[in-house]
Amino acid sequence: MKRTIVSVALVLALSMSAFAGNQDRKPQREKCEFPCEQMVKDLNLSDKQVKQLKEADEAFGAEMKAIREKRQEFQKSCRESMVAAKERRDSTMKSVLSKDQYIQYLEQKVERLERRPNGRFDRNVRPMDKRFDKRRHLRPGCPFNQAPDAPAPDAPAPADK
Repeated sequence: MKRTIVSVALVLALSMSAFAGNQDRKPQREKCEFPCEQMVKDLNLSDKQVKQLKEADEAFGAEMKAIREKRQEFQKSCRESMVAAKERRDSTMKSVLSKDQYIQYLEQKVERLERRPNGRFDRNVRPMDKRFDKRRHLRPGCPFNQAPDAPAPDAPAPADK
């Protein structure tokens, strides 16, 4: 009983100290000054070197920002081109197929979209029955290659009564 009370008190004390410690911290997004005081002290940097490093850091930040913006523009243009390609495919399907065939095609397309999680194609989300690749679990002792009612290899044998 005493151990339980002591352990609960210890957990409460640790959690309260963790919450109290978080109040003093700066937000993570706040940019620190480069080079930091510790670096200047450890490397014994001169004022001229500090100034040059600050300028280099500003140039690096601007370059990274430009790269991020370029990537976002590229992703946007890729999405737009994919949407245009899908529209061209759909218009081709409509012109090639008969009216009944096109309606059936659209119904099948809706069914496929309904089977997808959130209406999107996501390769990482698989049904639970296909979660584990059977080939990966053929190693001896793997619990996934046994029947569900079979005991695990490390489980002790049931005692006879």
